[in-house]
Amino acid sequence: MIVPYAEVNGTRLHYVLDGAEGAPVVALSNSLSTDMRMWNPQHGVLAAKYRVLRYDVRGHGKSMASPSPYSVEMLADDLAGLVDVLGLGAVHVVGLSLGGMTAQVLAMRRPELVASLALVATTCQPPFGTREAWGKRADEVRQTGDFSLVEGPMLERWLTRRFRRARPDGVALVREMIQGTSLEGYMGACHAIGGLDACGGLRDFARPVRIFAGEEDPGTTVEDAEMIAAGIPGARLVVVEHARHLLNWDAEAQFTPMLMGWLAEVAG
Repeated sequence: MIVPYAEVNGTRLHYVLDGAEGAPVVALSNSLSTDMRMWNPQHGVLAAKYRVLRYDVRGHGKSMASPSPYSVEMLADDLAGLVDVLGLGAVHVVGLSLGGMTAQVLAMRRPELVASLALVATTCQPPFGTREAWGKRADEVRQTGDFSLVEGPMLERWLTRRFRRARPDGVALVREMIQGTSLEGYMGACHAIGGLDACGGLRDFARPVRIFAGEEDPGTTVEDAEMIAAGIPGARLVVVEHARHLLNWDAEAQFTPMLMGWLAEVAG
């Protein structure tokens, strides 16, 4: 099988473009410590109706891990470069966590490439408050050389105990994605998250925006989502009940119809 790559913005991104030929394009951007498989729960239903662009964020999955640090602007320019090189025009961007941060900054820097935004379990400022906290997290991984200190807390923040008990297969894949992330990519993305400053940056953005927040998400909270919504005229916030951070897995049965309903409104 030939693995498709694109050389953009000084890096090499692994991507897959599939789904319904000639349909509107939905671009999916993944979180820290995952790859495009993060979207497995939604991919099938999306691809039946839309053209779907999935890619591995810089330093994640099969994409190149350039030296740390990264910035969210860099990651947004990566996605812009991929959309440009594929000649896709304006796409409907769905981003979760780091992917949602990337989506916001893409809309700030290249609004002509964004037909709509679905911002999932994300924020417009560094989660947990400070750039220093994210720098410390990157340093801990550099010192240990693995994800042993962060994997357990990450899984607990991302997935409810209910999900972890009922879906050991899902937990195993999420753990595989975490462990498969390059150290350089993880550290680079931590610095990007720490440097995020997007609050109020979309006050003049004229395309549709929907924000999804997990009711029980301890990392990117409902209050974080409310802050995004307050800075974007016309944006609507939907709180997904009983869901933690990786809510497209944790609350798949609720979230997938919500996402499809949103896309039906804005993409047809």
